[in-house]
Amino acid sequence: MKDEIKKLWRATRLQLWPEKYWLLSLAHAELHEAAKAVSASTQYFAALVLERDEISLTLCENIWKQHVDHITCTAQAGPYRVITFDLNIELSVSGYLLPAAARLAEAGISIVPQCAFLKDHLLIKAEDAARAMRVLQQLIAECRTD
Repeated sequence: MKDEIKKLWRATRLQLWPEKYWLLSLAHAELHEAAKAVSASTQYFAALVLERDEISLTLCENIWKQHVDHITCTAQAGPYRVITFDLNIELSVSGYLLPAAARLAEAGISIVPQCAFLKDHLLIKAEDAARAMRVLQQLIAECRTD
């Protein structure tokens, strides 16, 4: 691992959001309702990705339950938990997520990365969240002792 990346991992703090989350795939016609659901999520993690083939929406379970009658999904997966890497990462940094992805893959833990302007986040299956936190905390500990 490059020294620049180790230095970032030494400074990384993990936040495991307490709520359960759902990853939803929507048709483009659902954009207005999806945006309303995200705007109701100010106390929680939420993500809305609009691309050519779909709208992808990540919502905490209680917000999803409030909007389920107003949004038609083409697919849904969950429950997940969200882990936030609580460190502002410059957009020019290359390879920050690689050690986490590799370690989690080695442990058989599937990830759904969701990156924002400042911070990176992972959706982890709810049943794997505690184990994922241990794997990531071990990564951080090793970087701090090097």
